Order: sequence, then C-alpha cells, then structure tokens
Amino acid sequence: MDCFHWEMKKYNSLFIFSSCNWTCMHLTLQWPGSFCIGINNKTICKIPQTVQYWTIHGLWPIRTGHCCDCWPIYHSHLEEIEPELAKLWPSFIKGKHFFYFWKDEWIKHGTCAGCVETMGSPFLYFQAAVKLRKLFDIDNILESSGIKTSCEVSYKLDDIRGVLTPVLGQTYDLQCVTDSKGREAWIQLKIHLFRNQTLGCPKQEQEQKFDLLAWSNSTGHPCPKNSTIFYVPINYENPHEPCN
Repeated sequence: MDCFHWEMKKYNSLFIFSSCNWTCMHLTLQWPGSFCIGINNKTICKIPQTVQYWTIHGLWPIRTGHCCDCWPIYHSHLEEIEPELAKLWPSFIKGKHFFYFWKDEWIKHGTCAGCVETMGSPFLYFQAAVKLRKLFDIDNILESSGIKTSCEVSYKLDDIRGVLTPVLGQTYDLQCVTDSKGREAWIQLKIHLFRNQTLGCPKQEQEQKFDLLAWSNSTGHPCPKNSTIFYVPINYENPHEPCN
C-alpha cells in the first residue's frame, strides 16, 4: 500500500472514530401548515400543493461539532428513492431544489450517522429516514384520536401528549411557533431514537438547539404547557398566516 492510500485509510479511521461518539438521534418531523409562520423572510417560503402530510425535517444524531465535508453525495445516489423523498422530505424554500436540501442534511447530519452500518451511505441514511417516517404515521395517529387541523379549535399540550405517548413513549418533544395574533402553532415533533433506530433514548445533556432552518432565523420554541396549541390547516395561498 502506497503512502497516499495509507494516509487516507488512517484519516478515514480517525474520522469514523471521532464522529461516532453519539448514542441518540432525533427523527424530526415538521408540519407544513405552520412551517412558513416561523420564517422571518416571508418571500422565500412556499408549500407545494402536493404536500398534505407531516414531512421529514431531518434525522439528526445528537452530538456537538461538525462531522465531515469530505463524504460527497450526488443526485444519482438518491434516484431510486427520489419519488418517496420528494413526497416525504420536500423543501419549502422557493428556488431551492429538493436535492440541495437533502445535500445540506447529509453534510450536516448524515455524515455523522454514516458510521452506523444501517445508515452507512447517503442512500441508506435517507432510506432509514423514510422508513421511520412511514413507521410513525403521525397523521393517522392524530386523526384517529380526534385531533384535527383547525383555526378555531386548540388543544392542551397534555391532550396531544396523551395521544402520542402510547405510540412514541415518553421521549419526544413538541415545538411551536407564535403567529401574528399570538397563537401557539405546533410546527415540529422530535422523536428520540437510539442509534439502532428504536424508541426510548433519553434526553442528552448536550442536545442540538431548535433548528427549524439554519438560514431562517426562526422563532421556534418548545410548545408551552400553560396555553393551548393550534394544529393549523395548510393554507397554500397564504402559508405565512394560515389562520388569518
């Protein structure tokens, strides 16, 4: 083995060792009806007419620091599952091709997850996220329990948790944004998973901060316990103020 390949093998081994020091990850799902409320730049957000369900924001190993820019991803890596990704993991930013959203997620989070065999390539990582999204069918869970989108009816946090906990266990987070009239709108659900993709991983002391979109300066926050929460409908014409 020549010196170059020996050094690359040594570098890759160090990368895998240093980037795999994590135990839990978040499957983060976002509700399109509330998404644009949290975007300060109102000109860049749009919900495609084809989007009608909870979508994937990301699958995020819980760790600090940056993993690696050296593990490339190409469009061809995802062509086999692109139809499912386009449906379940779309971008809501105007002019941002879906692939570039997926590429950002791979570089920021997927390269950290890639040290686990079941997520050890771009294809496997995104395939894992899609399978998890299908496993946790939040739309049907909520609808079958009578929690439906509305601009008039709001829900107590405990009522929503009472529906989700039998399915997800105790370790998940609900996140909200505040609309122009001061209403709390449910926007994200972060499901805590072990690295083997099973439920129940406890909260870590150093968890990633709320990350709606890195470039959006969102005002997202944990859903409050002392006020009711709106599960707003998707408003394709006016997504920034879906209830106004």
